Amino acid sequence: MPRTVTLNYPAPIAVGHAVEITEFTDTRPEKKRRGFAGAEPSTHPVVVDLDTGIRYMNHVHASAGGNGGNSFTPNRYPLDPRPDLPVAATWRGRVTACTLVMVEGLENQHTTLLVEPAEG
Repeated sequence: MPRTVTLNYPAPIAVGHAVEITEFTDTRPEKKRRGFAGAEPSTHPVVVDLDTGIRYMNHVHASAGGNGGNSFTPNRYPLDPRPDLPVAATWRGRVTACTLVMVEGLENQHTTLLVEPAEG
């Protein structure tokens, strides 16, 4: 059964491409898990397009201290997620649909992927 993956960042992955999805554990205390969690790594999975090798992630996967800069100076983000993030699950599948939506108030694109999980 296909799974819907929602991302608060652009990840234009072509239909038919194989992907690896990494989800992270919510390490906040139970009573703090209600409400807005937009800056938590557990809210946004990391997606690797296995056909191109491109990794898509949110800044919270790369930096523990905010987004680390401004729009005029490029950040030196790592190529992999922070090693201190506890992984809840990693799974693979194939993209069957991909939609990017411009969120004008945030000046950013959000992505919805429909992913058919791999057998196994």
